[in-house]
Amino acid sequence: MKEKKRNVLNIGLPKGSLQDSTLNLFRKAGFTITVGSRSYIPSIDDEELSGLLIRAQEMARYVQDGILDVGLTGRDWVQEQNAKVK
Repeated sequence: MKEKKRNVLNIGLPKGSLQDSTLNLFRKAGFTITVGSRSYIPSIDDEELSGLLIRAQEMARYVQDGILDVGLTGRDWVQEQNAKVK
């Protein structure tokens, strides 16, 4: 029997000064995200979500290039990177 492939949303989470507030926002929404001290791959308690910790300055490029489906960053970084994202 063929196994059905799951859709996974790949989320870019900002590493650094925005990390704690972003994880807190997800916590308030009902998600538990844990990050190891030396890991860039967080554990998310929803099997349909996958995450990657990336510097906010680089986030728009990762989304533009299709490495991530969505990323949290500032409009200033999107404009500075001249990224083609929505």
